[in-house]
Amino acid sequence: MSEIIKPEKSIWKLPDGSIWEGPLSELPKSNASLIAKAGKEYPAEWLKAQGWGKAEPKPKPKKKSVKKPAETKAVKKAEVEDK
Repeated sequence: MSEIIKPEKSIWKLPDGSIWEGPLSELPKSNASLIAKAGKEYPAEWLKAQGWGKAEPKPKPKKKSVKKPAETKAVKKAEVEDK
């Protein structure tokens, strides 16, 4: 007997062939096809054939930009006293 999977989130196949999990309202692109609905049971073999369950590449971490300290244009007390 094949393994049965009950996904917690709906599984969508995007037009570019990638897989996305989540509700319809949060889809990143239009024209996606529903592969599996959340809470329903599906054979694991069928889901894997659709492309779900494959290891997806991890997103690259964003580089943090180094901010220069803000230059203050305030007059220092010592400069005022010298005048």
